[in-house]
Amino acid sequence: MAVRKRGRQLHTAVREAYDRTGEAWNEGPAAVYDRLADVLVARSPVPLGGRLVLDVGSGTGAASLAAAEAGARVVAVDLSPAMLRANRAPLVGRMVGDAAALPLADRSVDGLVAAFSFTHLADPAEAFAEAARVCRPGAPVLVAAYAADDDHPVKHAVDRAAAEAGWTPPAWYVDLREQAVPQLASEDGMAAAVAGSGLRGDVAQVTVDLHDLTAKEMIAWRMGMPQLAPYLAASDHRTHERVRLRAIDLLGPSPPPLRRSIVVFAGTA
Repeated sequence: MAVRKRGRQLHTAVREAYDRTGEAWNEGPAAVYDRLADVLVARSPVPLGGRLVLDVGSGTGAASLAAAEAGARVVAVDLSPAMLRANRAPLVGRMVGDAAALPLADRSVDGLVAAFSFTHLADPAEAFAEAARVCRPGAPVLVAAYAADDDHPVKHAVDRAAAEAGWTPPAWYVDLREQAVPQLASEDGMAAAVAGSGLRGDVAQVTVDLHDLTAKEMIAWRMGMPQLAPYLAASDHRTHERVRLRAIDLLGPSPPPLRRSIVVFAGTA
C-alpha cells in the first residue's frame, strides 16, 4: 500500500510538472530525446510499418515521430494533457492515461514504445505487465531508461547555476532520481522488471553519441527539463538569462561531447 500511495503522489507531481513544460521541452530537450527515440525504435525486432503502435508516456512526441517515420500508425498516451497537445507527430489518436493502467482493451494494439517513461513509476513491472496485456501476440515492445552511469558536466553546471538563482530541486524530482530511476538503470534491473510480464526479448546497455550538440544546445536541454522549466518559466527574463550564462561559465570553454548511456528492452508480446 505504501508503494501504491507513493506511486500516486509521484504520478500527480510528475504530471503537474510536465503540464508546465511542453514549450520548453520542444526548445531544448527534444534535440536530445528525438535522437534517443530514433535509436530505440531502430532496435525493434520486427518492422513497425503498418502497425498500430502505442507511444506510452509520449510527451511532445519523440518516440511518436520515430515510430511514425518507421511507418507506424501512432496513438499517443500521456498523463499530461499539455504534453499530449504539444505532440509534434502525425497521430491517429491521443489519450490521457497511466502506463500502469492503460485505458485500452486486451490485445488491442500491434506494438508499444516507451521512451524513458517507465522510469517515472514507483513499480515499473506494472507497466511491463500492461504492455503485455494490450499488445497482440508477436507485437514489438520497446522500452528505454537511463543507465546508472549516464552523466555529463552540463547537468551539474545547470543545476548549480539554477540553485545560485534560488531554485531548489522539487520533492518529486528527488524521489524520482533516488527511488524510481535506479530500478531500470541496469540490465539486471530492467530484466527483473520485465520478468513475469510474459514479454520476450533482449536487454542491452547502449551508448548514444550526441557529439555534434553545442554547449548552448546542451544547456538548453537541461534548462528545458521538467524539474527546472516551470521554475524558469515563472522567473523573469533576467533570471533565466543569468542561469544560462552562469551555466556556460561553469561548463567551461571546452566541455566534453555529450554521450548518453541508456538501457533498452527490445522484445515482443
